[in-house]
Amino acid sequence: MTDPAGERAPVPDPFAVDVRVLRDLRRQRRRRRLADIEWFEAAYRVYLVGFLAAFTVLTVSSAIGDEAATASQLAWVREHGPAAVGLVAAVAAALGLRSGSRGGPLALEAAEVRYVLLAPVRRRGALLGPAGRQVRYLVFVGVAAGAACGQLASLRLPGTLLPWAAACAATGALVAALFAGCGYVAAGSRLPRPLVTLLGAVLVGWAALDLAEVAPAPTTALGGIALWPLRFHAVEVLAFPAVAAVVLAGLRQLGGVSLEAAERRTELVGQLRFAVTLQDLRTVLLLRRQLAQERPRTSPWWTLRRAGHHAVWRRDWRGYLRFPAMRLARMVVLTALAAACLVVAYHDARIAVVGAALAAYLVGLDAIEPLAQEVDQADWADSAPVERGVLLARHLPAAAVVTALIALIGAATAVAIERTALAAAVIAVAAPCAALAATAAAVVTIVSGMPESTSSMTNQEILPPEIAGMRVVVRTVWPLVLATVGTTPVLAARAAADADRPIVAGALQGAMATALVAALVVAWVRHREPAKAWWRRTLEASQDARKPT
Repeated sequence: MTDPAGERAPVPDPFAVDVRVLRDLRRQRRRRRLADIEWFEAAYRVYLVGFLAAFTVLTVSSAIGDEAATASQLAWVREHGPAAVGLVAAVAAALGLRSGSRGGPLALEAAEVRYVLLAPVRRRGALLGPAGRQVRYLVFVGVAAGAACGQLASLRLPGTLLPWAAACAATGALVAALFAGCGYVAAGSRLPRPLVTLLGAVLVGWAALDLAEVAPAPTTALGGIALWPLRFHAVEVLAFPAVAAVVLAGLRQLGGVSLEAAERRTELVGQLRFAVTLQDLRTVLLLRRQLAQERPRTSPWWTLRRAGHHAVWRRDWRGYLRFPAMRLARMVVLTALAAACLVVAYHDARIAVVGAALAAYLVGLDAIEPLAQEVDQADWADSAPVERGVLLARHLPAAAVVTALIALIGAATAVAIERTALAAAVIAVAAPCAALAATAAAVVTIVSGMPESTSSMTNQEILPPEIAGMRVVVRTVWPLVLATVGTTPVLAARAAADADRPIVAGALQGAMATALVAALVVAWVRHREPAKAWWRRTLEASQDARKPT
């Protein structure tokens, strides 16, 4: 086509009109959703979330205390603080790359994937809206989390609340944006998963080497922003345009997102949210592994010729030897994190035992995978000529051996941090206790989620709502309490040190509580079914006695 001047007229882009129409449709859909919202219920949810967040921050603040950091602690923060925060940023970038290689971090609705992405609309234009909203949400979460960390830092470090909250909020926003940007880059460019894993490992390893003062890493510049109230380097300002460039590069690559990966992720995320609503932890774990495509190895790490005479023992170890490398790496990292938290709890903030217990609990959930698979196939266990409690208890020895190996990793990490003979003695007591209690807590979680018989379910259905709700709360919190019991040797050793008593003896006294918890959990697994059967017979007998003759 030519205009009257004889020049060629530009051809209109049909996709541009479609993107504008799509934006209008989404805007109308959003208005309808807002019209259907019960504003009082929404305000109540916001109030509840805000109250819980404020309660958590105040609780942690009171546990940390407002005692000023010592000169040595302040020197460590100045020297190693940027590298430590940079390591967190490197982990976020690695997680974003890993998520992007599997179709994330976007999780679209099923209608968006099946109709919008298959329509004659530019895929990048169709995804810019959801991606922009996700970036805004992640940045908001990062700002909130960073501001909370800044409030905690202001209690111990020099400076007032406002500068620390602002600096840490900016760092949290950068870390969240870096996660999203790396995910979009990996998803849009469809980088091979081995390459993504290698890039993530290089980033995390480089940041760890910087923390060990071996080689400086670029993520340290981002981490230094969090410590601006304490020390300021102008070069760290470059972290802002660098992260913005990563996000923009990811948004430009959105057109290359795989349709198959997006549909698979949408389906799994929907199931995962439903499982979280039902508080079904085992289903959450299985769906998360499917989402991360964490499959067992087709061939074991090495073949066992003889693994004992018991079938359960052999089957457990054959399952452990098929653990994927990513699961083993996750267990090692979480174990090292738990050990570091215990060191912090011994020297400074006791509240760090909560982080250690949570990390060890997650490791324990992986360590009892053979037992969890036995519980998943409860109908098969009923056909075995063995009582269910006995069958479940036979899975515990292999889990105890794996727990001991995990404890060695945690002990090595703690010794590498402390490097004293007294610390090594305390660690030798505390490491197996923490791992054992976390595994016992994981056993309670998995076994208590076993499908109940019809008569048992009937007895639960007649419970009043208040008692049933309290039962759900106890079932959720109780395993975390058991995992925290494993940290008592560290707390007892610290109390002994404060009272000028033998430190190792104090740790041994705390270990007795862990041994008692482990013994009770083993007895509970072994006699749970007979005890419940006896209780049902007692209830039936009492009901029959009340019936008129």
